[in-house]
Amino acid sequence: MFNKKHFWLISLLTTTVYFFSWFAVDALKVNRLDIQSEDTIPAVFLPLSIIKDKSLYLDKYYSMMLARYPNPDDKDHVLGPMPFYLREAGGHYLSAFPIISAVLALPVYFPAILLDVSVTWQSLALLAHISGALIMGFGTGFFYILISKFFNLPAKTTLLTTLVYGFATINYSLVSQGLWQHGTVQLFTTISLIYFMQYFQFKKLTNLIYFGFFMGFAVLSRPTALLVFAALGVYIIFSEQLTLKEATRKSAYILFGLIFPVMFFLWYNAKFYLNIQNQGYSNQLTRNWLGNFPFSFFGVWLSPSKGILVYSPVFIFSLIGARLALKKRPTNYIFLAFTFIVLAHTLVISFWKHWFGGWSYGYRMSSDILPFLVLLLVPWLQSEIKGKALKVFIAVLVVSVMVQISGIVFFDGVWHAAYDKGFKNTAWLWSIKDSEAAFNMRRVLVKAGLLDKACEVCAMKAAPF
Repeated sequence: MFNKKHFWLISLLTTTVYFFSWFAVDALKVNRLDIQSEDTIPAVFLPLSIIKDKSLYLDKYYSMMLARYPNPDDKDHVLGPMPFYLREAGGHYLSAFPIISAVLALPVYFPAILLDVSVTWQSLALLAHISGALIMGFGTGFFYILISKFFNLPAKTTLLTTLVYGFATINYSLVSQGLWQHGTVQLFTTISLIYFMQYFQFKKLTNLIYFGFFMGFAVLSRPTALLVFAALGVYIIFSEQLTLKEATRKSAYILFGLIFPVMFFLWYNAKFYLNIQNQGYSNQLTRNWLGNFPFSFFGVWLSPSKGILVYSPVFIFSLIGARLALKKRPTNYIFLAFTFIVLAHTLVISFWKHWFGGWSYGYRMSSDILPFLVLLLVPWLQSEIKGKALKVFIAVLVVSVMVQISGIVFFDGVWHAAYDKGFKNTAWLWSIKDSEAAFNMRRVLVKAGLLDKACEVCAMKAAPF
């Protein structure tokens, strides 16, 4: 049963843990990587432009960005001065990535701007971490609402499942630690799922308007949500025996909810980007399908340094849950839809050249479907066989959380610098000896004076902890 106090407690407590996990390792100089990736740089600066200049242009901060974060493969600007995370339109610099995460960060940035806080990398990192922690913290709170209202689990099991979502996945180690797109798309997807489930519970068509509204913003946050939107939309329309008139009516409600997100996109695209071709993903859609399938598909799940089941082994029980749901009669088609979304998303991502997520921790590219992976635990949690494997579940849950804590402590890009050979030859992603976990263990041994260096290219006894 949903408890409003629990929602606020979970949201704020999770946000606090997310933020102070980073703050602690940074203050103790254990891990000084304030900003995890260049992918988040535009979102770090965009709130400043929106509040100060009422604009999406990043011209004022271009030199600051370029000085610290040039193109990682073109630091001497041989290919030109513009880094990959920016686009140029009408003589102005714009974000190459969706802007919605930056929009959600406005309430955090506004007081800092009002107080005239200096624009430094330190202050920006602080604001970005607070924003990312809040987005993912409240995303976890809404996930609690979803699981407690609609999936008939005992109170303790509901909290346990929420714990899995918040802390046994890379939501803890990566997504909550900056202004990534992934936290925002999960937030909107989870809210959409609440209205999706509410529609089937109460049969009120107004829920479809809200479903369309929040799914629209999920797609604007990250285009991969289009697959989720399509799957859930088809399920809504065709899950019941309807006449063409009734199906059209349901579709119209969903489309009505889409009006504002679509109008918002058309407005800012026309005003600032001038043409959809200037959007960052527009040209990638035709040239970046270079993943080495089927090895990449297995890598998404099993790579020693990127695999879903390696970094969150608790999801072994999600696969069991999916199997149980498919075998059960009568079939629960909602879990069938969730299973389809997980498999379809990981399949599509495996064709993308950076299926492994580039310089990031864990299975970043698959983090968008984390709500569905966790929901697939429900059939197992509700099953009669749960008791037989509960200790194993708790054990892999603890391991999953420890893997995320390891990411907070260790992820600073050094492993990528040492071993990352790009997308053309991904054998480096299959090495156990040089996996990220093995490398981090060697770093501890170096720190303890028991090993000279953590890798062949690492400086003698200088590999950072």
